[in-house]
Amino acid sequence: MQANRVLVVGKDEAHAKAGVAKIAADKFTQVQATSWMEAIPLASSGRYQLVIVLAGAEIGIAAVTTFARSAERWTQREGMMLVALTEDGTAALHRDLQHAGFDDIIHRPMHPTQVASRVAILLRLSTMRRELVRRQATARGFTSGDGLFLAPAEPVIASRRASVLLMQFDQSAHCAEQFNRAVRSCTEATICDDPEAARALLYRGGLDAVLLCSAVDPRSAIDFADRMRRVPALYNLPVLLATPDVGKLDLDMVFNAGVTDVAPTCLSSEQLSVHLTSFKRLEALRAALAVRYTQHVEMVIRDGLTGFAGHGFGMAHLQATLQDCAELSLPVAVAGLTIENLDEINAVHGYLAGDIVMRRVGDMVRRCIRGEDMATRLSGSRILVQFPDTRYASANVAIRRLANVLRLQKVDLPGGASIALRIGYNLACWDGDADARALVASLKARKVAVAA
Repeated sequence: MQANRVLVVGKDEAHAKAGVAKIAADKFTQVQATSWMEAIPLASSGRYQLVIVLAGAEIGIAAVTTFARSAERWTQREGMMLVALTEDGTAALHRDLQHAGFDDIIHRPMHPTQVASRVAILLRLSTMRRELVRRQATARGFTSGDGLFLAPAEPVIASRRASVLLMQFDQSAHCAEQFNRAVRSCTEATICDDPEAARALLYRGGLDAVLLCSAVDPRSAIDFADRMRRVPALYNLPVLLATPDVGKLDLDMVFNAGVTDVAPTCLSSEQLSVHLTSFKRLEALRAALAVRYTQHVEMVIRDGLTGFAGHGFGMAHLQATLQDCAELSLPVAVAGLTIENLDEINAVHGYLAGDIVMRRVGDMVRRCIRGEDMATRLSGSRILVQFPDTRYASANVAIRRLANVLRLQKVDLPGGASIALRIGYNLACWDGDADARALVASLKARKVAVAA
């Protein structure tokens, strides 16, 4: 397994090494210290997932801002998280650092376990960014568009007080009561100690975060978070676990249960406010990445006009279908549909008319094929339809019917024009030996039969 690489930037080597000592790393994470003079060549090399700058008295806000601005021009910036580690926890510094372009701010003093949990979250986000960029580059290989690009994360600084649900477990210690007072002073908090009532409040919506406060044994709070994680509507809702002794927690168990971050109950109201702002910002980035990833997957597997599978995904699906049917000794038939006058429509009426035609064809084909059949747009006017577990005679009846349905359609265009389609089709049955590409090539070799 490749190790995560973290770069810590300090005023000089001694200052950087002192910062490294504050970051507890596991065996899968390599933390390297560097001085301010050597920071830019190392950080811009693209070898590091996380670059942590020690902002404070030694490195002032002006220098840190200049460093962040230069990072925006680095070619590897998409896959790197830029983080500030500072002893100052004021909201003013937090805003300055976010406006400078930092992805997150870690405030000291913190418990080492809490710093480690925050670094682990940032490393996961960096991995998501890199994977998204890699898949987008791959997607541009079999889509006609320019693909989606990961825009820089916008600072998420709420002008209103955060709305949180404070769920109390085993409230028997004074430190938990102190944490509750801190929550009330900096948020619009709803206090609840009944799990059933808490679920009703969660489903009602409108919350920015959920705080699970456990003064003695956090297992009940972890179980509650795990049940939340299994509800799709609550998956991206930030969950903060607050407990007095953070050092005794099993972080793997906590994060696997869906807890986003861990905090000690000794936080003051100002520290908690800054923590929640940073906390919400991380979750907003996570949610944005999830949306972009969904859009990207849809872009890769779907043709935007017809709704059919894209060329790359459709061919991969056909190959998988052939393998499955070979194991079960089932027949497979494939048919090719060609809109023969599409080029003529584009030339006479314009490409907008061609788009309208393809949308209409997509609607009709999806209505006429079975649920197990699959349509793929191979090129501009060529459509491939897969018929699994179907013999030649049955597939021939289905494709002839589909071709005639399309031929009889009149596509109305803006301006009052109406277009009739000329549809050609061809059919091939899998012989058990050919792969997907060879099977589609056999369709090209056959004479196209024009629907009468």
